[in-house]
Amino acid sequence: MIKTLSPVMISACMFLVGFSACQAPTPKETDNEYLRSIEQWDSMRLKNLKSENGWLNLAGLYWLQEGEITLGSGPDNQLVFPRGPEKIGSLVRQDDQVLFFAANNIQVLANGKPTEKIALKSDKEGSPDKLTIDSLCFYLIQRGERHGIRLRDYLNPKIDALQAIDRFPVHKDWIIRAKFMRNTKGITIQVPDVLGDVSVETVPGILEFEYNNEPYRLYPTGKEERMFLVFGDDTNALESYGAGRFLSIEGPDSLGYVNIDFNKAYNPPCAFSEFATCPLPPKVNMLPFKVLAGEKSVPH
Repeated sequence: MIKTLSPVMISACMFLVGFSACQAPTPKETDNEYLRSIEQWDSMRLKNLKSENGWLNLAGLYWLQEGEITLGSGPDNQLVFPRGPEKIGSLVRQDDQVLFFAANNIQVLANGKPTEKIALKSDKEGSPDKLTIDSLCFYLIQRGERHGIRLRDYLNPKIDALQAIDRFPVHKDWIIRAKFMRNTKGITIQVPDVLGDVSVETVPGILEFEYNNEPYRLYPTGKEERMFLVFGDDTNALESYGAGRFLSIEGPDSLGYVNIDFNKAYNPPCAFSEFATCPLPPKVNMLPFKVLAGEKSVPH
């Protein structure tokens, strides 16, 4: 029988499927070529973290109550920014609508254009309206019923402080070949997050594989052609980040197999900033062994 990774049995997942698991395939690249590809992956990963939309420039996260809320660096504001003008303006929240009003004699740009008043579009609707002043950028986010302001500082010292992300040694043994079992029965998983909320996600298919001659399953989300996995393992809070890691997985090949390359397992945003909001590994994706591959934890 397939080993379940949660003490709670999910009856919807226990349907009969053909099972096949193999050892990791030999990649087409030579060892040196594969190592170079991982070095390039690491370099791009660091570049993205330091980019304008990366996680290292986060400088604040402020949850909004109903009514009028002032913001700026002055201590008399409800939202106190770490720097910038003492009074930037005010927000007015009414249910899901949030309006921004710029303070007198303060120039704030909304999506690159000067504004005095704007009804803010949140990230739930796609790309949010971005308000900028000097090197600061702030915008509306929505997480469940919560509405908040996320603040970026493009001069945040954390950007230059992180020079590299420690990782486990790269071994091709951690490229694990898994059978992709397409989800034809609408199986869902519950994905918790750091805020205490739980979202119900549909999985495109179940990944079945063997490790040390034992069978396991993982439940990714996303689309079949590009799956997203939040998983935990026995390195968490020891060698790796305590709240699990992320992994992107390409879709199945013509034979219905995927390669799970744990060498590309990476830290969630919350490993780099206390101002990020991250999903946590579902119980069904907690592996009862050490995945000695991918990124290790970083100083927070």
